[in-house]
Amino acid sequence: MDVRRADRPLTDVVAAIFTNLQDMLRAEIRLAQSQARDDLVRARPAAMLLGVGVTAALVSLCFALLAIFEGLRLAMPAWAAALCVAAVLAVVCAMAVFLGLKRFRALSPVGGTRLLGQPARIEESVEWANEQTR
Repeated sequence: MDVRRADRPLTDVVAAIFTNLQDMLRAEIRLAQSQARDDLVRARPAAMLLGVGVTAALVSLCFALLAIFEGLRLAMPAWAAALCVAAVLAVVCAMAVFLGLKRFRALSPVGGTRLLGQPARIEESVEWANEQTR
């Protein structure tokens, strides 16, 4: 046993423990921030596709309303052309929304990404830290 460690005052030991706990907490916060940034970067393409889908849906609704309006107002084939445009936009928006939602589901917020064997969630961080100290 090292003589210097036996002579160390209890207050120094407790202070060192709290300093280590603070360092661990700061590291955990940095890890969570880094993971949140990574998740946002990964979610961006899905959000953009979802935005395109919603925008196309609104434009499709406008054309559908225009088609109904033209059909009722004039009862001429011009409304058929507007209805075709609305149908094509509806197909585009449905595809974009479907693909965007599919990409959001694939992000898996529970598991997260793991770099160099580091835990991805706080619960896993506690388990990992316990295993490292045994």
